[in-house]
Amino acid sequence: MDEKQRKLAEELLFSEKKEPSFGKRLFFGKFDSHNIFPFPEVDPADKYITDKFLVQVQQLCDSQIDADAIDREANIPQSVIDSLGALGVLGMTIPKEYGGLGMTQYAYCKAVEILSRKCGSTALFVNAHQSVGLKAVLLFGTEEQKKRWLPPLARGELLAAFSLTEPNAGSDAAGIETRAVFDASKNVWRINGTKQWTTNGAIAGMLTVMAKCSVETPQGVQDKITAFLVTPDMPGFKILNPALEKVGMRGSKTANLAFENMEVPAANVLGPLGGGLKVCLTVLDYGRTTFGATCTGSAKYLVNRAIKHASSRYQFNRPLGSFALVKKKIAFMSAYLYAMESSTLLTASFVDRNVEDFMLESAMLKVFCSDSLWNIIYDTMQIFGGRSFFTDEPFERMMRDARLNMIGEGSNEVMRAFIGAVGMRDVGMALKDTLEGIQSPIRKFSSLISSIREAFGHFTIPLVPIRSAALKLEAVGLGQRVRSFGIAVPKLLIKYRESIIENQLQLDRIATAAMGLYTATAVLSRIDSELQRFGPAAETSLSSAISNDLAWAKLYCQIAFENIDNALIGLKDNFDADIESLSDKITGIV
Repeated sequence: MDEKQRKLAEELLFSEKKEPSFGKRLFFGKFDSHNIFPFPEVDPADKYITDKFLVQVQQLCDSQIDADAIDREANIPQSVIDSLGALGVLGMTIPKEYGGLGMTQYAYCKAVEILSRKCGSTALFVNAHQSVGLKAVLLFGTEEQKKRWLPPLARGELLAAFSLTEPNAGSDAAGIETRAVFDASKNVWRINGTKQWTTNGAIAGMLTVMAKCSVETPQGVQDKITAFLVTPDMPGFKILNPALEKVGMRGSKTANLAFENMEVPAANVLGPLGGGLKVCLTVLDYGRTTFGATCTGSAKYLVNRAIKHASSRYQFNRPLGSFALVKKKIAFMSAYLYAMESSTLLTASFVDRNVEDFMLESAMLKVFCSDSLWNIIYDTMQIFGGRSFFTDEPFERMMRDARLNMIGEGSNEVMRAFIGAVGMRDVGMALKDTLEGIQSPIRKFSSLISSIREAFGHFTIPLVPIRSAALKLEAVGLGQRVRSFGIAVPKLLIKYRESIIENQLQLDRIATAAMGLYTATAVLSRIDSELQRFGPAAETSLSSAISNDLAWAKLYCQIAFENIDNALIGLKDNFDADIESLSDKITGIV
Protein backbone atom coordinates (compact mmCIF):
# COMPACT_ATOMS: atom_id res chain seq x y z
CA MET A 1 0.00 0.00 0.00
CA ASP A 2 1.54 3.29 -1.11
CA GLU A 3 1.18 6.64 0.68
CA LYS A 4 -1.72 7.76 -1.52
CA GLN A 5 -3.66 4.57 -0.83
CA ARG A 6 -2.89 4.86 2.89
CA LYS A 7 -4.25 8.41 3.04
CA LEU A 8 -7.37 7.39 1.12
CA ALA A 9 -8.01 4.51 3.52
CA GLU A 10 -7.63 6.85 6.51
CA GLU A 11 -10.05 9.34 4.96
CA LEU A 12 -12.66 6.71 4.12
CA LEU A 13 -12.50 4.47 7.15
CA PHE A 14 -11.44 6.65 10.05
CA SER A 15 -12.32 10.28 9.31
CA GLU A 16 -15.61 10.13 11.24
CA LYS A 17 -15.57 9.91 15.01
CA LYS A 18 -17.61 6.85 15.90
CA GLU A 19 -18.02 4.82 19.04
CA PRO A 20 -15.70 1.82 18.63
CA SER A 21 -17.65 -1.31 17.83
CA PHE A 22 -17.55 -4.55 19.77
CA GLY A 23 -15.23 -6.07 17.18
CA LYS A 24 -12.77 -3.18 17.27
CA ARG A 25 -12.63 -3.26 21.08
CA LEU A 26 -11.62 -6.93 20.93
CA PHE A 27 -8.30 -5.80 19.42
CA PHE A 28 -7.63 -3.92 22.68
CA GLY A 29 -8.38 -7.03 24.71
CA LYS A 30 -11.71 -5.54 25.80
CA PHE A 31 -15.06 -7.30 25.94
CA ASP A 32 -17.76 -4.65 25.59
CA SER A 33 -20.91 -6.65 26.23
CA HIS A 34 -23.56 -3.91 26.24
CA ASN A 35 -24.71 -4.54 22.64
CA ILE A 36 -24.18 -8.29 22.88
CA PHE A 37 -25.58 -9.61 26.17
CA PRO A 38 -28.34 -10.55 26.55
CA PHE A 39 -28.84 -11.72 22.98
CA PRO A 40 -30.98 -9.13 21.18
CA GLU A 41 -34.64 -10.12 21.00
CA VAL A 42 -37.07 -9.16 18.28
CA ASP A 43 -40.04 -7.10 19.40
CA PRO A 44 -42.97 -9.55 19.84
CA ALA A 45 -45.27 -7.45 17.64
CA ASP A 46 -42.62 -7.28 14.90
CA LYS A 47 -41.96 -10.99 15.20
CA TYR A 48 -45.65 -11.79 14.80
CA ILE A 49 -45.83 -9.72 11.60
CA THR A 50 -42.53 -11.17 10.37
CA ASP A 51 -43.55 -14.79 10.97
CA LYS A 52 -46.81 -14.32 9.06
CA PHE A 53 -44.91 -12.75 6.18
CA LEU A 54 -42.31 -15.52 6.13
CA VAL A 55 -45.06 -18.09 5.71
CA GLN A 56 -46.08 -16.27 2.54
CA VAL A 57 -42.47 -16.17 1.33
CA GLN A 58 -42.19 -19.92 1.88
CA GLN A 59 -45.45 -20.51 0.01
CA LEU A 60 -44.18 -18.43 -2.91
CA CYS A 61 -40.97 -20.46 -3.00
CA ASP A 62 -42.81 -23.78 -2.89
CA SER A 63 -45.38 -22.90 -5.53
CA GLN A 64 -43.44 -20.77 -8.02
CA ILE A 65 -39.67 -21.22 -7.80
CA ASP A 66 -38.08 -24.11 -9.67
CA ALA A 67 -34.40 -23.74 -8.83
CA ASP A 68 -33.20 -26.41 -11.26
CA ALA A 69 -35.12 -24.86 -14.17
CA ILE A 70 -33.83 -21.40 -13.27
CA ASP A 71 -30.27 -22.73 -13.27
CA ARG A 72 -30.73 -24.78 -16.45
CA GLU A 73 -32.40 -21.98 -18.42
CA ALA A 74 -30.26 -19.24 -16.84
CA ASN A 75 -33.34 -17.17 -16.19
CA ILE A 76 -35.64 -16.17 -13.34
CA PRO A 77 -39.16 -16.08 -14.83
CA GLN A 78 -40.83 -12.69 -14.94
CA SER A 79 -43.77 -14.24 -13.08
CA VAL A 80 -41.50 -14.94 -10.09
CA ILE A 81 -40.15 -11.38 -10.13
CA ASP A 82 -43.69 -10.02 -10.34
CA SER A 83 -44.79 -12.19 -7.41
CA LEU A 84 -41.83 -11.08 -5.30
CA GLY A 85 -42.79 -7.48 -6.02
CA ALA A 86 -46.49 -8.02 -5.33
CA LEU A 87 -45.76 -9.73 -2.01
CA GLY A 88 -43.47 -6.89 -0.97
CA VAL A 89 -40.19 -8.83 -0.81
CA LEU A 90 -38.50 -6.34 -3.16
CA GLY A 91 -39.32 -3.46 -0.81
CA MET A 92 -39.12 -5.10 2.61
CA THR A 93 -36.64 -2.64 4.11
CA ILE A 94 -38.01 0.47 2.38
CA PRO A 95 -40.01 2.61 4.86
CA LYS A 96 -43.77 2.63 4.46
CA GLU A 97 -43.82 6.32 3.56
CA TYR A 98 -41.91 5.43 0.39
CA GLY A 99 -44.12 2.48 -0.52
CA GLY A 100 -42.22 -0.32 1.19
CA LEU A 101 -43.10 -2.68 4.03
CA GLY A 102 -40.83 -0.97 6.56
CA MET A 103 -39.67 -4.28 8.00
CA THR A 104 -36.56 -4.95 10.05
CA GLN A 105 -33.18 -6.22 8.95
CA TYR A 106 -33.98 -9.32 11.00
CA ALA A 107 -37.11 -9.90 8.89
CA TYR A 108 -35.22 -9.31 5.66
CA CYS A 109 -32.45 -11.73 6.64
CA LYS A 110 -35.00 -14.43 7.48
CA ALA A 111 -36.74 -13.88 4.12
CA VAL A 112 -33.57 -14.17 2.04
CA GLU A 113 -32.60 -17.19 4.13
CA ILE A 114 -35.80 -18.89 2.92
CA LEU A 115 -35.11 -17.82 -0.66
CA SER A 116 -31.54 -19.08 -0.52
CA ARG A 117 -32.63 -22.42 0.86
CA LYS A 118 -34.75 -22.78 -2.28
CA CYS A 119 -32.71 -21.00 -4.98
CA GLY A 120 -29.39 -19.18 -4.76
CA SER A 121 -29.99 -17.24 -7.98
CA THR A 122 -33.28 -15.80 -6.75
CA ALA A 123 -31.74 -14.82 -3.41
CA LEU A 124 -28.88 -13.10 -5.24
CA PHE A 125 -31.32 -11.24 -7.49
CA VAL A 126 -33.22 -9.93 -4.46
CA ASN A 127 -30.02 -8.94 -2.65
CA ALA A 128 -28.60 -7.15 -5.69
CA HIS A 129 -31.85 -5.18 -5.92
CA GLN A 130 -32.41 -4.44 -2.23
CA SER A 131 -29.25 -4.94 -0.18
CA VAL A 132 -27.02 -2.87 -2.46
CA GLY A 133 -28.97 -1.64 -5.51
CA LEU A 134 -31.52 0.59 -3.80
CA LYS A 135 -29.80 0.80 -0.42
CA ALA A 136 -27.63 3.71 -1.58
CA VAL A 137 -30.75 5.79 -2.32
CA LEU A 138 -32.26 4.82 1.02
CA LEU A 139 -29.13 5.83 2.94
CA PHE A 140 -27.76 8.75 0.94
CA GLY A 141 -30.59 9.99 -1.28
CA THR A 142 -32.21 13.40 -0.99
CA GLU A 143 -35.87 13.53 -0.09
CA GLU A 144 -36.66 14.22 -3.74
CA GLN A 145 -34.61 11.22 -4.90
CA LYS A 146 -36.27 8.93 -2.35
CA LYS A 147 -39.78 10.00 -3.37
CA ARG A 148 -38.95 9.54 -7.04
CA TRP A 149 -37.19 6.19 -6.96
CA LEU A 150 -38.16 4.18 -3.89
CA PRO A 151 -41.92 3.61 -4.50
CA PRO A 152 -41.51 1.91 -7.91
CA LEU A 153 -38.47 0.01 -6.59
CA ALA A 154 -40.50 -1.23 -3.61
CA ARG A 155 -43.25 -2.54 -5.91
CA GLY A 156 -40.80 -4.17 -8.32
CA GLU A 157 -41.94 -1.92 -11.16
CA LEU A 158 -38.30 -0.84 -11.35
CA LEU A 159 -35.36 -3.07 -10.47
CA ALA A 160 -32.11 -1.76 -9.03
CA ALA A 161 -28.44 -2.54 -9.60
CA PHE A 162 -25.13 -1.40 -8.14
CA SER A 163 -22.40 -0.87 -10.75
CA LEU A 164 -18.87 -0.59 -9.40
CA THR A 165 -16.58 -3.28 -10.83
CA GLU A 166 -14.52 -2.57 -13.97
CA PRO A 167 -11.92 -4.48 -16.01
CA ASN A 168 -9.11 -2.85 -13.98
CA ALA A 169 -10.93 -2.32 -10.69
CA GLY A 170 -12.23 -5.24 -8.65
CA SER A 171 -11.55 -5.36 -4.92
CA ASP A 172 -9.49 -2.19 -5.47
CA ALA A 173 -12.56 0.03 -5.76
CA ALA A 174 -10.46 3.20 -5.76
CA GLY A 175 -8.91 2.12 -9.08
CA ILE A 176 -12.02 2.69 -11.21
CA GLU A 177 -11.45 4.49 -14.52
CA THR A 178 -15.00 5.46 -15.52
CA ARG A 179 -14.99 9.25 -15.62
CA ALA A 180 -17.62 11.96 -15.20
CA VAL A 181 -17.11 15.54 -16.45
CA PHE A 182 -19.52 18.32 -15.57
CA ASP A 183 -21.10 20.32 -18.41
CA ALA A 184 -22.32 23.55 -16.80
CA SER A 185 -24.12 24.68 -19.96
CA LYS A 186 -26.49 21.68 -19.75
CA ASN A 187 -26.23 21.10 -15.98
CA VAL A 188 -25.33 17.46 -16.62
CA TRP A 189 -22.47 15.10 -15.94
CA ARG A 190 -21.08 13.39 -19.03
CA ILE A 191 -19.91 9.88 -18.17
CA ASN A 192 -17.58 7.64 -20.17
CA GLY A 193 -16.31 4.21 -19.21
CA THR A 194 -17.11 0.52 -18.88
CA LYS A 195 -18.46 -1.64 -16.09
CA GLN A 196 -18.37 -5.39 -15.82
CA TRP A 197 -20.20 -8.07 -13.85
CA THR A 198 -23.10 -5.87 -12.77
CA THR A 199 -25.82 -8.10 -11.31
CA ASN A 200 -29.24 -7.01 -12.61
CA GLY A 201 -27.37 -4.61 -14.92
CA ALA A 202 -29.40 -5.39 -18.04
CA ILE A 203 -32.81 -5.53 -16.32
CA ALA A 204 -32.47 -2.63 -13.87
CA GLY A 205 -34.45 0.55 -14.30
CA MET A 206 -32.11 2.39 -11.93
CA LEU A 207 -28.40 1.81 -11.36
CA THR A 208 -26.06 3.31 -8.80
CA VAL A 209 -22.91 3.92 -10.86
CA MET A 210 -19.50 4.94 -9.53
CA ALA A 211 -17.35 7.32 -11.59
CA LYS A 212 -14.34 9.55 -10.99
CA CYS A 213 -14.64 13.31 -11.33
CA SER A 214 -12.66 16.43 -10.44
CA VAL A 215 -13.66 17.80 -7.04
CA GLU A 216 -12.58 20.95 -5.20
CA THR A 217 -10.92 20.04 -1.89
CA PRO A 218 -8.93 22.00 0.72
CA GLN A 219 -5.84 20.56 -0.99
CA GLY A 220 -6.97 21.80 -4.42
CA VAL A 221 -8.72 19.99 -7.27
CA GLN A 222 -8.51 16.20 -6.87
CA ASP A 223 -9.94 13.14 -8.57
CA LYS A 224 -12.65 11.67 -6.35
CA ILE A 225 -15.26 8.97 -6.87
CA THR A 226 -18.90 10.05 -6.96
CA ALA A 227 -22.12 8.01 -7.05
CA PHE A 228 -24.64 8.71 -9.83
CA LEU A 229 -28.19 7.48 -10.35
CA VAL A 230 -28.38 6.21 -13.92
CA THR A 231 -31.28 4.92 -16.03
CA PRO A 232 -30.92 2.75 -19.14
CA ASP A 233 -32.88 5.23 -21.29
CA MET A 234 -30.10 7.82 -21.01
CA PRO A 235 -28.42 8.30 -24.41
CA GLY A 236 -25.00 6.66 -24.34
CA PHE A 237 -26.03 3.83 -21.99
CA LYS A 238 -25.03 0.60 -23.69
CA ILE A 239 -25.40 -3.05 -22.70
CA LEU A 240 -22.39 -4.93 -24.05
CA ASN A 241 -23.54 -8.31 -22.77
CA PRO A 242 -26.90 -8.66 -20.98
CA ALA A 243 -26.31 -12.07 -19.41
CA LEU A 244 -22.81 -13.47 -19.13
CA GLU A 245 -22.43 -17.25 -18.88
CA LYS A 246 -21.41 -18.08 -15.32
CA VAL A 247 -20.31 -21.07 -13.25
CA GLY A 248 -23.09 -20.56 -10.72
CA MET A 249 -25.94 -18.22 -9.80
CA ARG A 250 -26.88 -18.74 -13.44
CA GLY A 251 -30.42 -17.46 -13.08
CA SER A 252 -29.24 -13.99 -12.12
CA LYS A 253 -28.44 -11.61 -14.96
CA THR A 254 -24.84 -10.39 -14.85
CA ALA A 255 -24.10 -7.72 -17.44
CA ASN A 256 -21.22 -5.81 -18.97
CA LEU A 257 -22.05 -2.14 -19.58
CA ALA A 258 -20.54 0.84 -21.40
CA PHE A 259 -21.19 4.56 -21.11
CA GLU A 260 -20.41 6.75 -24.13
CA ASN A 261 -20.89 10.46 -23.42
CA MET A 262 -23.86 9.48 -21.28
CA GLU A 263 -25.52 12.61 -19.91
CA VAL A 264 -26.67 12.33 -16.29
CA PRO A 265 -28.61 15.26 -14.77
CA ALA A 266 -26.89 17.03 -11.88
CA ALA A 267 -29.93 16.14 -9.76
CA ASN A 268 -28.91 12.47 -10.08
CA VAL A 269 -25.71 12.86 -8.07
CA LEU A 270 -26.16 10.57 -5.04
CA GLY A 271 -24.57 11.81 -1.84
CA PRO A 272 -21.83 14.45 -1.80
CA LEU A 273 -19.52 15.04 -4.74
CA GLY A 274 -16.45 12.93 -4.18
CA GLY A 275 -18.25 10.80 -1.59
CA GLY A 276 -18.79 7.78 -3.80
CA LEU A 277 -16.43 5.42 -2.02
CA LYS A 278 -18.12 6.23 1.27
CA VAL A 279 -21.46 5.37 -0.35
CA CYS A 280 -19.93 2.16 -1.68
CA LEU A 281 -18.37 1.01 1.59
CA THR A 282 -21.50 1.76 3.60
CA VAL A 283 -23.78 -0.09 1.19
CA LEU A 284 -21.47 -3.10 1.16
CA ASP A 285 -21.70 -3.32 4.96
CA TYR A 286 -25.41 -4.03 4.53
CA GLY A 287 -24.80 -6.41 1.64
CA ARG A 288 -22.31 -8.42 3.66
CA THR A 289 -24.82 -8.75 6.49
CA THR A 290 -27.28 -10.46 4.15
CA PHE A 291 -24.46 -12.70 2.88
CA GLY A 292 -24.67 -14.30 6.30
CA ALA A 293 -28.39 -14.93 5.86
CA THR A 294 -28.13 -16.43 2.36
CA CYS A 295 -25.28 -18.71 3.40
CA THR A 296 -27.22 -19.79 6.49
CA GLY A 297 -30.28 -20.62 4.40
CA SER A 298 -28.32 -22.88 2.05
CA ALA A 299 -26.51 -24.47 4.98
CA LYS A 300 -29.78 -25.34 6.73
CA TYR A 301 -30.97 -27.27 3.71
CA LEU A 302 -27.65 -29.10 3.34
CA VAL A 303 -27.27 -30.06 7.00
CA ASN A 304 -30.82 -31.39 7.10
CA ARG A 305 -30.23 -33.52 3.99
CA ALA A 306 -26.86 -34.78 5.27
CA ILE A 307 -28.30 -35.86 8.62
CA LYS A 308 -31.20 -37.72 7.02
CA HIS A 309 -28.92 -39.50 4.55
CA ALA A 310 -26.36 -40.45 7.21
CA SER A 311 -29.18 -41.97 9.26
CA SER A 312 -30.93 -43.87 6.49
CA ARG A 313 -28.11 -44.94 4.16
CA TYR A 314 -26.52 -48.30 5.10
CA GLN A 315 -23.09 -49.53 4.08
CA PHE A 316 -21.26 -52.55 5.54
CA ASN A 317 -24.50 -53.47 7.36
CA ARG A 318 -24.58 -50.26 9.38
CA PRO A 319 -25.79 -46.68 8.90
CA LEU A 320 -23.28 -44.17 7.53
CA GLY A 321 -23.84 -42.06 10.61
CA SER A 322 -22.30 -44.76 12.79
CA PHE A 323 -18.82 -44.23 11.29
CA ALA A 324 -16.58 -41.86 13.21
CA LEU A 325 -15.48 -39.80 10.21
CA VAL A 326 -19.11 -39.22 9.25
CA LYS A 327 -19.98 -38.43 12.87
CA LYS A 328 -17.35 -35.71 12.83
CA LYS A 329 -18.82 -34.18 9.69
CA ILE A 330 -22.36 -34.20 11.10
CA ALA A 331 -21.28 -32.71 14.42
CA PHE A 332 -19.06 -30.03 12.87
CA MET A 333 -21.55 -28.90 10.23
CA SER A 334 -24.30 -28.67 12.88
CA ALA A 335 -22.08 -26.62 15.17
CA TYR A 336 -21.00 -24.31 12.36
CA LEU A 337 -24.59 -23.84 11.26
CA TYR A 338 -25.54 -22.75 14.77
CA ALA A 339 -22.65 -20.27 14.74
CA MET A 340 -23.58 -18.97 11.28
CA GLU A 341 -27.16 -18.28 12.33
CA SER A 342 -26.14 -16.77 15.68
CA SER A 343 -23.61 -14.42 14.08
CA THR A 344 -26.06 -13.39 11.35
CA LEU A 345 -28.82 -12.58 13.84
CA LEU A 346 -26.45 -10.62 16.05
CA THR A 347 -25.05 -8.59 13.15
CA ALA A 348 -28.53 -7.90 11.77
CA SER A 349 -29.55 -6.62 15.19
CA PHE A 350 -26.87 -3.92 14.95
CA VAL A 351 -28.73 -2.54 11.93
CA ASP A 352 -32.11 -2.68 13.65
CA ARG A 353 -30.76 -1.00 16.80
CA ASN A 354 -28.99 1.71 14.79
CA VAL A 355 -25.55 0.73 16.08
CA GLU A 356 -23.23 3.31 14.57
CA ASP A 357 -20.40 1.10 13.37
CA PHE A 358 -20.67 -2.54 12.30
CA MET A 359 -18.20 -2.47 9.41
CA LEU A 360 -15.78 -4.93 10.98
CA GLU A 361 -18.52 -7.26 12.18
CA SER A 362 -20.20 -7.44 8.76
CA ALA A 363 -16.85 -8.20 7.13
CA MET A 364 -16.17 -10.99 9.63
CA LEU A 365 -19.68 -12.37 9.10
CA LYS A 366 -19.27 -12.45 5.32
CA VAL A 367 -15.96 -14.33 5.44
CA PHE A 368 -17.00 -16.74 8.18
CA CYS A 369 -20.36 -17.70 6.68
CA SER A 370 -19.14 -18.07 3.10
CA ASP A 371 -16.17 -20.21 4.17
CA SER A 372 -18.39 -22.29 6.46
CA LEU A 373 -20.99 -22.91 3.76
CA TRP A 374 -18.29 -24.09 1.36
CA ASN A 375 -17.07 -26.63 3.93
CA ILE A 376 -20.64 -27.76 4.66
CA ILE A 377 -21.27 -28.34 0.96
CA TYR A 378 -18.08 -30.36 0.71
CA ASP A 379 -19.00 -32.53 3.69
CA THR A 380 -22.58 -33.02 2.48
CA MET A 381 -21.34 -34.19 -0.90
CA GLN A 382 -18.88 -36.57 0.76
CA ILE A 383 -21.65 -38.06 2.87
CA PHE A 384 -23.82 -38.54 -0.23
CA GLY A 385 -20.84 -39.91 -2.15
CA GLY A 386 -21.45 -40.65 -5.83
CA ARG A 387 -25.10 -39.59 -5.58
CA SER A 388 -23.98 -35.98 -5.06
CA PHE A 389 -22.19 -35.93 -8.42
CA PHE A 390 -25.34 -36.17 -10.51
CA THR A 391 -27.82 -33.47 -11.39
CA ASP A 392 -30.88 -35.21 -9.97
CA GLU A 393 -29.67 -33.83 -6.63
CA PRO A 394 -29.19 -30.06 -6.09
CA PHE A 395 -25.75 -30.31 -4.54
CA GLU A 396 -23.66 -29.62 -7.64
CA ARG A 397 -25.81 -26.55 -8.36
CA MET A 398 -25.49 -25.36 -4.78
CA MET A 399 -21.74 -25.90 -4.92
CA ARG A 400 -21.46 -23.79 -8.07
CA ASP A 401 -23.68 -21.10 -6.56
CA ALA A 402 -21.72 -20.99 -3.30
CA ARG A 403 -18.44 -20.33 -5.07
CA LEU A 404 -19.47 -16.73 -5.68
CA ASN A 405 -19.87 -16.03 -1.97
CA MET A 406 -16.12 -16.13 -1.40
CA ILE A 407 -15.46 -13.72 -4.28
CA GLY A 408 -18.36 -11.24 -4.40
CA GLU A 409 -18.39 -7.97 -2.43
CA GLY A 410 -14.71 -8.35 -1.64
CA SER A 411 -12.83 -11.64 -1.99
CA ASN A 412 -12.32 -13.43 1.30
CA GLU A 413 -8.56 -12.99 1.05
CA VAL A 414 -8.94 -9.22 0.66
CA MET A 415 -11.49 -9.18 3.47
CA ARG A 416 -9.18 -11.08 5.81
CA ALA A 417 -6.43 -8.51 5.24
CA PHE A 418 -9.06 -5.79 5.72
CA ILE A 419 -10.26 -7.25 9.03
CA GLY A 420 -6.74 -7.51 10.38
CA ALA A 421 -5.63 -4.06 9.23
CA VAL A 422 -8.77 -2.14 10.21
CA GLY A 423 -9.01 -3.88 13.57
CA MET A 424 -5.40 -3.10 14.47
CA ARG A 425 -5.42 0.50 13.27
CA ASP A 426 -6.87 2.03 16.45
CA VAL A 427 -4.51 -0.03 18.60
CA GLY A 428 -1.62 1.31 16.54
CA MET A 429 -2.79 4.90 17.05
CA ALA A 430 -3.09 4.32 20.80
CA LEU A 431 0.44 2.89 20.89
CA LYS A 432 1.68 5.93 18.96
CA ASP A 433 0.06 8.29 21.49
CA THR A 434 1.59 6.28 24.31
CA LEU A 435 5.06 6.52 22.77
CA GLU A 436 4.70 10.28 22.28
CA GLY A 437 3.52 10.63 25.87
CA ILE A 438 6.54 8.72 27.16
CA GLN A 439 8.82 11.01 25.19
CA SER A 440 7.10 14.11 26.68
CA PRO A 441 5.70 12.80 30.00
CA ILE A 442 5.05 16.15 31.65
CA ARG A 443 3.53 18.03 28.71
CA LYS A 444 1.32 15.08 27.71
CA PHE A 445 0.68 13.49 31.11
CA SER A 446 -3.12 13.28 30.83
CA SER A 447 -3.04 11.86 27.30
CA LEU A 448 -0.30 9.43 28.38
CA ILE A 449 -2.47 8.01 31.16
CA SER A 450 -5.47 7.78 28.83
CA SER A 451 -3.42 6.07 26.10
CA ILE A 452 -1.93 3.53 28.51
CA ARG A 453 -5.38 2.62 29.76
CA GLU A 454 -6.66 2.28 26.19
CA ALA A 455 -3.69 0.37 24.80
CA PHE A 456 -3.03 -1.88 27.76
CA GLY A 457 -6.45 -2.54 29.20
CA HIS A 458 -5.95 -6.24 28.56
CA PHE A 459 -3.93 -7.15 31.65
CA THR A 460 -7.03 -8.59 33.31
CA ILE A 461 -9.25 -11.31 31.89
CA PRO A 462 -12.51 -9.66 30.83
CA LEU A 463 -15.80 -10.90 32.21
CA VAL A 464 -18.16 -12.59 29.78
CA PRO A 465 -21.54 -12.00 31.49
CA ILE A 466 -23.28 -15.32 30.95
CA ARG A 467 -26.08 -16.24 33.35
CA SER A 468 -26.17 -20.00 32.81
CA ALA A 469 -23.93 -22.21 34.94
CA ALA A 470 -23.73 -24.70 32.08
CA LEU A 471 -21.68 -22.17 30.08
CA LYS A 472 -19.23 -21.11 32.78
CA LEU A 473 -16.29 -23.02 31.28
CA GLU A 474 -16.87 -21.56 27.81
CA ALA A 475 -17.28 -18.03 29.19
CA VAL A 476 -13.97 -18.24 31.04
CA GLY A 477 -12.28 -19.69 27.96
CA LEU A 478 -13.58 -16.86 25.81
CA GLY A 479 -12.42 -14.23 28.29
CA GLN A 480 -8.95 -15.76 28.41
CA ARG A 481 -8.65 -15.66 24.65
CA VAL A 482 -9.87 -12.08 24.42
CA ARG A 483 -7.05 -11.17 26.80
CA SER A 484 -4.50 -13.20 24.81
CA PHE A 485 -5.65 -11.52 21.61
CA GLY A 486 -5.36 -8.09 23.23
CA ILE A 487 -1.77 -8.87 24.20
CA ALA A 488 -0.81 -10.33 20.82
CA VAL A 489 -2.04 -7.38 18.73
CA PRO A 490 0.20 -4.62 20.17
CA LYS A 491 3.17 -7.01 20.21
CA LEU A 492 2.68 -7.57 16.50
CA LEU A 493 2.39 -3.84 15.85
CA ILE A 494 5.53 -3.09 17.83
CA LYS A 495 7.40 -5.69 15.81
CA TYR A 496 6.20 -4.71 12.33
CA ARG A 497 4.97 -1.12 12.79
CA GLU A 498 3.40 0.24 9.60
CA SER A 499 4.77 -2.63 7.50
CA ILE A 500 2.15 -4.90 9.10
CA ILE A 501 -0.16 -3.73 6.28
CA GLU A 502 1.98 -5.68 3.81
CA ASN A 503 2.34 -8.76 6.01
CA GLN A 504 -0.81 -10.49 4.89
CA LEU A 505 -0.05 -13.90 6.39
CA GLN A 506 0.02 -12.31 9.83
CA LEU A 507 -3.09 -10.26 9.06
CA ASP A 508 -4.80 -13.52 8.08
CA ARG A 509 -4.01 -15.02 11.50
CA ILE A 510 -5.28 -11.91 13.25
CA ALA A 511 -8.50 -12.09 11.20
CA THR A 512 -8.93 -15.79 12.01
CA ALA A 513 -8.60 -15.08 15.73
CA ALA A 514 -10.94 -12.06 15.56
CA MET A 515 -13.60 -14.07 13.71
CA GLY A 516 -13.31 -16.86 16.24
CA LEU A 517 -13.84 -14.42 19.10
CA TYR A 518 -16.79 -12.70 17.43
CA THR A 519 -18.62 -15.86 16.37
CA ALA A 520 -18.02 -17.62 19.71
CA THR A 521 -19.41 -14.52 21.44
CA ALA A 522 -22.54 -14.62 19.28
CA VAL A 523 -22.98 -18.32 20.04
CA LEU A 524 -22.57 -17.92 23.80
CA SER A 525 -24.89 -14.93 23.97
CA ARG A 526 -27.60 -16.71 22.00
CA ILE A 527 -27.47 -20.03 23.85
CA ASP A 528 -27.30 -18.23 27.21
CA SER A 529 -30.48 -16.33 26.40
CA GLU A 530 -32.16 -19.52 25.17
CA LEU A 531 -31.30 -21.32 28.39
CA GLN A 532 -32.74 -18.45 30.43
CA ARG A 533 -35.95 -18.54 28.41
CA PHE A 534 -36.44 -22.29 28.95
CA GLY A 535 -35.53 -22.23 32.64
CA PRO A 536 -32.93 -23.97 34.86
CA ALA A 537 -34.01 -27.50 33.91
CA ALA A 538 -32.92 -26.90 30.33
CA GLU A 539 -29.27 -26.79 31.41
CA THR A 540 -29.22 -30.39 32.62
CA SER A 541 -32.04 -32.17 30.79
CA LEU A 542 -30.86 -34.10 27.75
CA SER A 543 -34.44 -34.22 26.51
CA SER A 544 -35.07 -30.49 26.76
CA ALA A 545 -36.14 -28.52 23.70
CA ILE A 546 -32.70 -26.96 23.36
CA SER A 547 -30.41 -29.82 24.34
CA ASN A 548 -29.07 -29.99 20.78
CA ASP A 549 -28.57 -26.22 20.69
CA LEU A 550 -26.52 -26.40 23.86
CA ALA A 551 -24.39 -29.23 22.47
CA TRP A 552 -23.85 -27.37 19.18
CA ALA A 553 -22.86 -24.22 21.05
CA LYS A 554 -20.39 -26.01 23.28
CA LEU A 555 -18.78 -27.85 20.38
CA TYR A 556 -18.51 -24.66 18.32
CA CYS A 557 -16.76 -22.90 21.20
CA GLN A 558 -14.23 -25.74 21.35
CA ILE A 559 -13.62 -25.44 17.60
CA ALA A 560 -13.35 -21.65 17.74
CA PHE A 561 -10.99 -21.72 20.72
CA GLU A 562 -8.70 -24.16 18.92
CA ASN A 563 -8.69 -21.94 15.82
CA ILE A 564 -7.90 -18.87 17.92
CA ASP A 565 -5.10 -20.62 19.80
CA ASN A 566 -3.51 -21.91 16.60
CA ALA A 567 -3.71 -18.48 14.98
CA LEU A 568 -2.05 -16.75 17.94
CA ILE A 569 0.68 -19.39 18.16
CA GLY A 570 1.31 -18.92 14.45
CA LEU A 571 2.05 -15.22 14.98
CA LYS A 572 5.34 -16.28 16.57
CA ASP A 573 5.94 -19.78 15.24
CA ASN A 574 5.65 -19.88 11.45
CA PHE A 575 7.60 -20.35 8.23
CA ASP A 576 6.09 -17.41 6.34
CA ALA A 577 9.42 -16.27 4.92
CA ASP A 578 9.98 -19.68 3.31
CA ILE A 579 6.47 -19.67 1.81
CA GLU A 580 6.86 -16.22 0.28
CA SER A 581 10.39 -16.91 -0.92
CA LEU A 582 9.36 -20.11 -2.68
CA SER A 583 6.39 -18.39 -4.31
CA ASP A 584 8.61 -15.58 -5.61
CA LYS A 585 11.03 -18.15 -6.97
CA ILE A 586 8.22 -19.97 -8.80
CA THR A 587 6.55 -16.86 -10.22
CA GLY A 588 9.69 -14.83 -10.84
CA ILE A 589 8.16 -11.87 -8.99
CA VAL A 590 10.69 -9.82 -7.07
